[in-house]
Amino acid sequence: MPFESSTPHKFLSQLAGNWTGSSKLWFEPDNLADEAPIVGSVQIILDGRFALFLYQSSIEGEAQHGMFTFGFNTNTNQFEASWVDSFHMNTSIMFCTGEEKENGFQVLGSYPDPAEGPDWGWRTEVQLLDANHLVITAYNITPEGEEMKATEMTLTKVKK
Repeated sequence: MPFESSTPHKFLSQLAGNWTGSSKLWFEPDNLADEAPIVGSVQIILDGRFALFLYQSSIEGEAQHGMFTFGFNTNTNQFEASWVDSFHMNTSIMFCTGEEKENGFQVLGSYPDPAEGPDWGWRTEVQLLDANHLVITAYNITPEGEEMKATEMTLTKVKK
């Protein structure tokens, strides 16, 4: 059975294309630290099994690049994703798992505290508002479980 016929993989196929918009960053709750333009592309790879989102933006004028790879694991019935970027992850890869949500999915991963404390959580929500509008929001989760918005990409599909 081709993957396009299953709901999560059909969702992935809807994300294919070039995207542009804005990227916001918070270091503290309710205190927007930076906002910058963002451009990226979503490629559907391996016969529709995975999506690869490559993007470029900036933080305080310094160029930033990232890669978000995600797919739906039919063995475990959950979404899986990995994040690498030039700002948050340094030289690490964050692996995340999660579930389908209305018009998208959410995944949860963690990363080490640079001050060598307990790991922090990182929850990412992907929501396709309609065929041309995508929002990717990520939340930091303290070791005590407090959650706060960290990044938000508001994207519009580029018309051909």
